[in-house]
Amino acid sequence: MSVHELMRIAAAGIAFLCLIAACFVLARRFASLGQRRWVAFSRATGILFLAGFVGVASGSSSSAVVLGFWLALLVAWEWLAAVAVHLYRTVSLGSGQAVR
Repeated sequence: MSVHELMRIAAAGIAFLCLIAACFVLARRFASLGQRRWVAFSRATGILFLAGFVGVASGSSSSAVVLGFWLALLVAWEWLAAVAVHLYRTVSLGSGQAVR
């Protein structure tokens, strides 16, 4: 394995861990805002993606583990898109009023 391949794998691992952390950070933020559905969606996504990442990072090449990781990845991308749309719709205009 080349140095470039190792660097790519390390960068992907860091990015995946940051995505998992973002799920839990935003879950806490949504909890402080009283948005229970977003809390549940964020926590479930973080847990599911962590499980998928741990399974793949363990070195298992089992088709069930790889499929589980891909499903977790799809859920994580869905969560990321949904959060982006949600935050876009609730951006403050600077006058204290939120766009809904």
